[in-house]
Amino acid sequence: MIAVIIITSLCFVSVFISYVAFRKGFTKSADDYFVAGSSLGYFVLIFSLLASFLSAFSMFGMSSFGYRLGYGSLYVLTANLVPLGFLWYFMHKKTFLLGRARKWMTMGAPFGERYGTPMKIILVLVVLVASVPYVVAQIQGIGVMLEAMSDGIISFRLGLFFVPFFIAIYLMMGGMKGAAWVNAIQGVFFSIMVFVLFFFVMMKNGGFVPTMELVMAKHPNLFQIGWAGGKVWSYPMIFGMASAMALGCVCFPQPYMHAYSSRSVRGLKAMFLSFGGICLFVITMPTLIGVAGNVIVPGLKGVEADKIYGLVAAATMPDWLAALAVAGGFTAAMSTVNGLVFGNAVNLSLDVVKTIRPQTQPAEYITLARIFVAIIMAVCVWIAWNPTTPVAELSVIAFGTVAVTFFALWGAYYWKRATATGAILSTLAGVFMNVLFFVIGGKNMVLFPQKFMFQLNGFLASFIIAGIVFFVASWLTKPGKIEEKSLKLFFHPMLEK
Repeated sequence: MIAVIIITSLCFVSVFISYVAFRKGFTKSADDYFVAGSSLGYFVLIFSLLASFLSAFSMFGMSSFGYRLGYGSLYVLTANLVPLGFLWYFMHKKTFLLGRARKWMTMGAPFGERYGTPMKIILVLVVLVASVPYVVAQIQGIGVMLEAMSDGIISFRLGLFFVPFFIAIYLMMGGMKGAAWVNAIQGVFFSIMVFVLFFFVMMKNGGFVPTMELVMAKHPNLFQIGWAGGKVWSYPMIFGMASAMALGCVCFPQPYMHAYSSRSVRGLKAMFLSFGGICLFVITMPTLIGVAGNVIVPGLKGVEADKIYGLVAAATMPDWLAALAVAGGFTAAMSTVNGLVFGNAVNLSLDVVKTIRPQTQPAEYITLARIFVAIIMAVCVWIAWNPTTPVAELSVIAFGTVAVTFFALWGAYYWKRATATGAILSTLAGVFMNVLFFVIGGKNMVLFPQKFMFQLNGFLASFIIAGIVFFVASWLTKPGKIEEKSLKLFFHPMLEK
């Protein structure tokens, strides 16, 4: 019960922080509620973005990956996170600059101004659909871990409601400012706790090297990396998953929301460029914890392996400290859920409802966003009710699906010849191919390399097809009035300085 008490306490603290933001009037206007009045400084920005991406996937999912698939998981992290900060800054510097000038508050705003309303609506819906498996992965991880740490007192299904209820409350109350404050505190907390857990797990068998030697003696396959031929990880598999994760991270709502909320361009640069290095450092720990878990809690399979983070904590630490360590994983999941749910609620409120009913008042948009928070959370809890896919795989599915919007984003900022037709067709083609591959071959086809697709996984094949469609369709169609008019704004000389 110690774990339940600590996790409940953290939930109440998060609600209180959001309540403070509410009482101080940081949610009175749409600008304050949706983008924190563009007032977030370096520390809050960096740790808020860090927390909004370091999730149940990073803590529970990557430890499960390490447990089941070994050292190749670290290669995925490296190939994903090393270039991510630079890619983020390259893609979203204009999001910040134009967003500040044009008072943007949603991720659909740049697409609407560059390509028109149809592309804006399509983007919002695609991102919403892609976000669902990622949010489900966080909620699923929360339920699994609550059941494990409470020794079954709180069942998996009861756990699905436990933490999401508090997340919905503090999101609806505190808006972007409250969410950013909560994220920053949670980011510091779980970063500390994962290192504490790493130390205890490795010392269980005399240190890092002796622990890895024990794992290698019992599970040499976990250290196998190559092209094929019985290897757990092949290089195409590593490249395919890392590409889906890196490109998907660029296209999720969090970088947009934090770009709009940044106080300065220096803060934006510090946030993006430091993110990859900090993430790589932090997420390596749960991955290695998972690898070490093979000699501490052996025999877990499939979805059961998502419990390894909590189980090794219970096996190596005093009860109260194990509860704190696992609570760190909970805060990671909480902060990611609030980032994705809030971003999508804002998109639906301002990009969809405002388009349908432009006469809606600003205060009504805030109310609508709060309603959408509750609806999205309820739908994701319902989907997580009967888990069949581990947290890590669910998360990669989400990254790969949203990654097909990358070309429309790049074209909006960096290619004058990009057209609305190209952006729309490429996005729809990428989503259609992802769905088709999933229907034909299930999750294995979209996640793992396929011989008939030249060792590409379904996501990477869909991404390439989306890119081909984007360039061909843009060349074959003429820019319309909206695209022509947008060039003066999106390619203004001041943006290149």
